[in-house]
Amino acid sequence: MTVPNVPPTPPRRPRSAVATALLLIAGLLLLMPGLCAVIFIPEYVGSPNPVPDSIKQAWIISFIISAGGVALLVYAFRK
Repeated sequence: MTVPNVPPTPPRRPRSAVATALLLIAGLLLLMPGLCAVIFIPEYVGSPNPVPDSIKQAWIISFIISAGGVALLVYAFRK
């Protein structure tokens, strides 16, 4: 059986350094809400009063935003 003549695919162009830098900056900015949430968690968890639901929701939203930042950073440095 013969193999059909398929032209080779052209090599991928590397991503520009500017795009990588912008992705890096955006990813780091998106990490900030999660970092702030982690810093302030001990203040609420260590207090004798229960943590309000609105604070818990803010933590969840902050961690979701930070997950987007991690995804951007992974995408920026993936080859």
